Amino acid sequence: MKIKSIKTLAALATIVVLAVAGPTQKSFAGDIELVIGTGSIKGKLFAAGNAISIASALHGKGFKIYNYGTKGSKDNIKRVTKKKKSINFGMVTAKDLSKAKAKKLKKLSGLMSLGTLGGKNILLIVRNKAPKKVSKESYAAAIANAVGLLQSGKAKKRIKAAWGGYAPASASAAFKKVNVKLHKAAIN
Repeated sequence: MKIKSIKTLAALATIVVLAVAGPTQKSFAGDIELVIGTGSIKGKLFAAGNAISIASALHGKGFKIYNYGTKGSKDNIKRVTKKKKSINFGMVTAKDLSKAKAKKLKKLSGLMSLGTLGGKNILLIVRNKAPKKVSKESYAAAIANAVGLLQSGKAKKRIKAAWGGYAPASASAAFKKVNVKLHKAAIN
């Protein structure tokens, strides 16, 4: 008899705790995780990457962007085109992109110009191949949503606070000059 009343009391206590705590938060397990390679953790582009990551966490639907400190443009090109230790997005200078080998350029697409830093145009490139266990359609949709986020007022304000040179714009001429195809979601 005592065991039955203890179980009943425990069940009621659980119900009360759950009722007080409220409904569980929406799970983001279905979000596609994208990684952006920025540059040195001490630089402006890394700070901008952190702001992009925060903006995606607050306003991204169906995707989250994580910042990854790299050695810079050349490393970002290498990581976007590599199978292991890869990233989805890379911030690169137009000059470093022009020096990349044709074989690597085929594995990436161009998205947009992010702005300028030290007089250099910073471009955003994207990996063509979808991550493991993610369909091509879902990956393309996540990329398109990420580009939309980068152009949104809330994200612009946050990123500009970290990097004053942030000014998203089309870079189709810069990508065409180095024979990089534009992604379907690219700003034209």
